[in-house]
Amino acid sequence: MKYISVVLRSVLIISLFSVIVKGITSHEKPEPSGQTLKAIKDCITSSPDPWPEQWKKEYIDTISNAVESHRNASHYALRLEILRKGFVPYWRSFIKTPERSLFELHCARIRWYIEHLMVSEFPSEQERQKLRDQYTDIWDYAAGSLLVQFPFLDPNTVEAAKADDLSICYRKIDAPLMPVYLKPMSEEEVEQIKQCWDNLRYARIDLWRRLGGGLKTLSEKNNTKATSNEHDYELTKESLSQLLGLVWKVVPQRPDYYLNALENRNKALKYRLQLKRQARNCVKLAQTR
Repeated sequence: MKYISVVLRSVLIISLFSVIVKGITSHEKPEPSGQTLKAIKDCITSSPDPWPEQWKKEYIDTISNAVESHRNASHYALRLEILRKGFVPYWRSFIKTPERSLFELHCARIRWYIEHLMVSEFPSEQERQKLRDQYTDIWDYAAGSLLVQFPFLDPNTVEAAKADDLSICYRKIDAPLMPVYLKPMSEEEVEQIKQCWDNLRYARIDLWRRLGGGLKTLSEKNNTKATSNEHDYELTKESLSQLLGLVWKVVPQRPDYYLNALENRNKALKYRLQLKRQARNCVKLAQTR
């Protein structure tokens, strides 16, 4: 009887120890989705922004729901790693204001990005390299056409601006949270982007003028090489920023919930503009009395 009691006590101790060890292991190594959501929450809560706490919670819940609803996705852990790596630069990249319509648009956008990431065919390294090559080809084409359109630009400065722009694209291809960095384009789509770029030549002339091109406001003494290079770099970077908008045109169809949020945002902007016009008209009317 005493022997049986000792055995039972040993079994109980082993069982309790097993539970404790399991609990510690689980605590030390949370599941991938928990790790990802914690990193995202830390990022959101550590950076200052005008969103109230309830909005931040709603935004995090949007991300959590999108992640949890795709637990059966292939390469689930790798997709979560892409989300974790890609979220921080994405969070820092967009403007946050206390406008509800803009906040709802941001919620719809991050939901779209995550759902697209989770359901899309996972890219191989070969496909990622092809996308890098396509971005390089498009940006090389654009930089070359800039030198033709604006022959006064310094080629070395244009090359430097292009390299800086491409380095950002390469980093986002390595962590493709956004659809434009996830998979290669077709050759037809690449040519379409180049054609659209050519069609924007007059818009780039307007940009050149807005940046002070053609204005002889500087004396020959002050018109230094450094000043010229800064202007060339700015014009090149601003011009190349048009490219990403063209790439976005060939991504998959945007979901309805995103289009609805975008429509609501546009309505809010139009309404705000209408109020400003009415206010100006009231001021003018008061001044004439």
